Amino acid sequence: MSDRSAPGCRLRLDWVYGYRGHQCRNNLYYTAGKEVVYFVAGVGVVYNTREHSQRFYLGHNDDIIR
Repeated sequence: MSDRSAPGCRLRLDWVYGYRGHQCRNNLYYTAGKEVVYFVAGVGVVYNTREHSQRFYLGHNDDIIR
């Protein structure tokens, strides 16, 4: 137990639950392909309603506030 280095693993985002509505306006969009686009904290989310799947955009290092 003398090794105090960080473990060699990474976290993976599987699903975003929730929606930021406080202090934000006009932050929910629909694409021409009927996908829902919104943001939660620093994550951009594209939700495909037909496949019940999400894609994530993780380039922000702080909350996205529009």
